[in-house]
Amino acid sequence: MDLLSLSNRDKAEAIQNSIETATLAEIGLIHPTSYKQHNPNVATGLSAILALHDQMPMEKVYTNVVRKFQDGDFGFVHVDYFLFDHTVAFDIHRFEAGISVEHWDNLQIHSKKLNKSGRTMTDGKTKATDLHKTASNKALARNFVQEILIDGKLQFVSRYFREDELIQHNPHMGDGVEEFFRVLTQWREAGQPQIYQKVHQVLGEGNFVLVLSEGYLHHIHTAFYDLYRIEDDKIVEHWDVVEAIPAPEKRMNTNGKF
Repeated sequence: MDLLSLSNRDKAEAIQNSIETATLAEIGLIHPTSYKQHNPNVATGLSAILALHDQMPMEKVYTNVVRKFQDGDFGFVHVDYFLFDHTVAFDIHRFEAGISVEHWDNLQIHSKKLNKSGRTMTDGKTKATDLHKTASNKALARNFVQEILIDGKLQFVSRYFREDELIQHNPHMGDGVEEFFRVLTQWREAGQPQIYQKVHQVLGEGNFVLVLSEGYLHHIHTAFYDLYRIEDDKIVEHWDVVEAIPAPEKRMNTNGKF
C-alpha cells in the first residue's frame, strides 16, 4: 500500500498504530529532519520519538485508534493506548507534501473505571456525519468554550444544548448538562476550580469538533482537549483529555504546547 496516498485521517492513524508495531521509521510518514514537536515532554524531531519508543515496555504496548478525522492539512485521532501506562490521548498531525511536519497531543492516564453514567473515556459514536456542517459546528463549539467556559455567560447555555441532554465521557462526571455544571460548581466551591482562559485551535470534521484550550485545573497549568459531537446545532456528547503543562524550564523543546 502507498501510505502517501492515504487521507490525512488515515495517515494520522497509521502513524499512531506504528507505535505498537515498531514501524514508525519504516512507514515514512514523518519528515526525517523537519518535524516540529509540541509535546513538551519530548524533544523536537523524528529521532527523539524513536528514542522514546525504544524505552517503552513493548510487551505491554498497544494502540487502538477509536476515532479519526481530518480538517484540511490536519489529521487527528482519539486513541486508547498502553505506552508507559494505560493512556487516552488526542494526537494531531499537520501534513505537508503528504508527510507529517508538526505534531500536537494531549495524554491522560486512563483508570479504566466507568464514570457515574457507566461510560468510559473513549466509548460512544465514532463516525463523522453532516460533513456539510463542519464550519458551523466548529463555530458552535468554539463559541461554547469562549462564551460559557471562558466568559462565564451561563445565561446562554441553552444556545448549546437540548435541555439537559449531554452524553458525558469525562471520568469524574455523569450524563447531563446540569451534572456538568454541578461538578464544576463543586470544584470551585472546594477551592479547586477548572478555569478556561484561551482557545488555541479548533479542528473538526462534520459533527465532531476538537477544541484545544489553555487554563488551570485545581491550580495546575493545564491543556484541555475537548471533543464535541453535535446534532442539529446542539452539543450532545463530550469527551476530553486533560494534561498538565510543565514549566518552561522542564520542557524538552521550545515549540510551545499549542
